[in-house]
Amino acid sequence: MNKEDDLTDSQMDLPPESDEKGAGWEVTFADLMTLLLTFFILLYSMSKLDADKYLALAGSLRKTHGIESKTEQGVIVSKDIVKNSDTFSSTNDILNSKLEEILKNINIFIFQHQLQNMVKAYIDERGVVINISDSMLFKTGEDNLTSESRIILNYLMELFQTFPYPLLIEGHTDNTPINTVRFPSNWELSTNRACNVIKYFISKGISPDRLSAEGFGEYRPIANNGIDSGRAMNRRVEVVFKRGGIMKTLEDDVETAI
Repeated sequence: MNKEDDLTDSQMDLPPESDEKGAGWEVTFADLMTLLLTFFILLYSMSKLDADKYLALAGSLRKTHGIESKTEQGVIVSKDIVKNSDTFSSTNDILNSKLEEILKNINIFIFQHQLQNMVKAYIDERGVVINISDSMLFKTGEDNLTSESRIILNYLMELFQTFPYPLLIEGHTDNTPINTVRFPSNWELSTNRACNVIKYFISKGISPDRLSAEGFGEYRPIANNGIDSGRAMNRRVEVVFKRGGIMKTLEDDVETAI
């Protein structure tokens, strides 16, 4: 075998020079792709963080209805509720903070208009309740609103515009029997009174889909029907900012903000 054959054989044993250069380029490219992938994953996780928190809050709101607890925080909850969600320990705090806010404004309204003797406000399992003595609204045994009643109802309109939540209007009577063509019993009297209050609110621009009416006759007393003062307390109309309706509105605000 001559020298040319030996040289040819040794050259064949070496890997091609172009293959070595190609392998180095692929390693560099793979490193670059890995870094880019890591970078975009980081950006994506950051963009999802707040949205995931909002969705979790919305889900929690949907599960919370009608549970009352006290809160020491005076936070006003509005459509910016999502931004302030970290200041509340639970969705109960959100709801009860709003209930307390409504009650505070109602009590200011009562004091400003010197209605303490005829209008009361409190929170119970239904929500925020405005208790109005029937003598402020109706004559005895009648369901037509008096001219004086429109003054207090117009005042209430200001509150309803500030807090646009669903409202339940309840009519209540004492246990004094009534039996007329128009009102065979206290059921009809209490229901008609509640409906006439609703009609007045609608005539003043309150959306009908916010309103509902119930009449309870003498069957939901809050005082002793055996004495005059107790019967006077039982004859009333109650306007209720419904707890469940407030919760639903807050939930909708959260989902809208997401």
